[in-house]
Amino acid sequence: MTRLGTLLQISASAIFVTAGLVYACCAPDPLSARADHLIGPDLPHGWPSVVLSIPQIYLNPGNPLMWALLVSVWMMVLLDAVGQWLDPSDEPLSRAGRPRVWPLTTTAMLCAAAWPLMLDQPLLLTVATAVSALCATVAARRAAGRHRPAVGFFAGWATAMTSAALAGLISDRFGLPLQAISALAILPGAAVGMAAQIWIGPSIGYSAALIWAFCALTVTTMGSDPMIALAAILGISAMAAVLVRAAS
Repeated sequence: MTRLGTLLQISASAIFVTAGLVYACCAPDPLSARADHLIGPDLPHGWPSVVLSIPQIYLNPGNPLMWALLVSVWMMVLLDAVGQWLDPSDEPLSRAGRPRVWPLTTTAMLCAAAWPLMLDQPLLLTVATAVSALCATVAARRAAGRHRPAVGFFAGWATAMTSAALAGLISDRFGLPLQAISALAILPGAAVGMAAQIWIGPSIGYSAALIWAFCALTVTTMGSDPMIALAAILGISAMAAVLVRAAS
């Protein structure tokens, strides 16, 4: 059963990476796209719809820092799956009476593989990202202390994506000002991330991914409004505090 679970995890990892790579390489750059019909009252006509495309920015990077984050996520999930094939850790977990990790990681990555198809459906995207983040976070808790940083790293990235999807959903439904939506793309993720990191325990991958995501988002979008940088500073500071705690 362990080998079957590992094979399913490898397959899910390959599907997730392939779907993400195809979208990132083939989709138009979200920072250069104009979405005049989506522009709210606080955005001048013709402004790039940066805030409304925050989930797309994570999946279709517009700068080297965001690209490095996405490639790191791809590489880590693939290496974790291959590592589990070569040296499985779920069997010792089951023998010790602890639940396996692979069902949650597989579910999280299969949901994540479908994210690019949901970018024009904010509610569905928010639900899908939340499911991925929840499954991956529980998996990170189960994998803590077992030298599997990729699980926590993916969970942190999925949490950042969930926060971005929530910001996009609120923007779509309520048309809030740019500053408020920018903060919603970061601050809820930081709040959830702090609680999740404390619950996960001594594994720094989760916090590291969230901090990286906030930094990359700030570099990508802060030219549109300095409030994004302020929200990012608050989020990064909060996650840095729990990162130090987890590392110690």
